[in-house]
Amino acid sequence: MISDLKTAIVSKLFEIYQIGYVTYDEDLPESFSKPAFLIQITNQSYHRRLSNKFSSEVSFDITYYSDQSAIRADCIRVQETLLKAFDMIGTYQVMNKISKITDGILHFTFDIRYCEMLQEEECLMQQQQTNTNI
Repeated sequence: MISDLKTAIVSKLFEIYQIGYVTYDEDLPESFSKPAFLIQITNQSYHRRLSNKFSSEVSFDITYYSDQSAIRADCIRVQETLLKAFDMIGTYQVMNKISKITDGILHFTFDIRYCEMLQEEECLMQQQQTNTNI
């Protein structure tokens, strides 16, 4: 499911910024290209609801690295765009949007909640793993 969420985020960024921006997942290489977005998971909770149904909340941090000489002005422009555009990512609703600029780097954080239902065989495997760890 996490890969689906990240794919939806990358698609949203591509929808907003179609060319000229590089997107990285979790880590930046030593010599990365700017302008760039780095997508990281900062927190996740996962709870069993009923039977084979689960709910989760995932917190993301999209970090923006500017290539402009007026870094702060560029970060503010990107910040405004992200705050307005990130209400829905695919079929997922975005909550708790916060952005801040620190040392010329924009951090745009938000949460996504989702529910999923596991197939019967996945549930049985999870129950077996849980029972053997007693």
